[in-house]
Amino acid sequence: MTRLLTTLLLTLSLVFCATAQSPVADRDAVLARIAAAQKPQPGKSQTYAFTQTKHSPMLAQDAVSHGVLTLNGERQMRWQYSAPTDLALVVDGDSIYTVSAGVRKALSGAAGAATRGMAQTMMTLASGNALADEKLFAVELTEEPSAYRAVLTPKRRDMRRMMQQVIVTFDKKSYRVNTVRLMEKKDSYTLIEFRAK
Repeated sequence: MTRLLTTLLLTLSLVFCATAQSPVADRDAVLARIAAAQKPQPGKSQTYAFTQTKHSPMLAQDAVSHGVLTLNGERQMRWQYSAPTDLALVVDGDSIYTVSAGVRKALSGAAGAATRGMAQTMMTLASGNALADEKLFAVELTEEPSAYRAVLTPKRRDMRRMMQQVIVTFDKKSYRVNTVRLMEKKDSYTLIEFRAK
């Protein structure tokens, strides 16, 4: 009886998983729509409010912060934290700097390179372009009832040091990014939930 119940539960969970996510039929068209939906109109920027949750076994509780992300093309980004601290990370072409309490500080050296790498990755993810760049990521695209789900596995060694996988969801109607989950090592992750403004 126990074996029959276990088999039944396993079958039901497999059926549920199979219906919850399925491969995207017209993958290239969906990827093109996702990329187009993230791009700002000429002369305008794309703005998202976000909630960022950092989970790590080393933290007593998850660290939660809030702010606004503004994208202006593929080379300009302002990642503005408003709580619990007021800090902005700004990428403007080749320059990258922070702004805190009105003080601008350029990032250079190893810290600047690492921050630039992460910022460029976030810009690529938020713009939807990472899905089409096969040099950066292997991409598995599936669909759920209300969202498209992309699981990106980094191909480059330097990126694999920062993250094992990136899971991005996009709203099925607007094709706009909903969430980005950066899966790090040792059960750590950063979840960013976006709301278009």
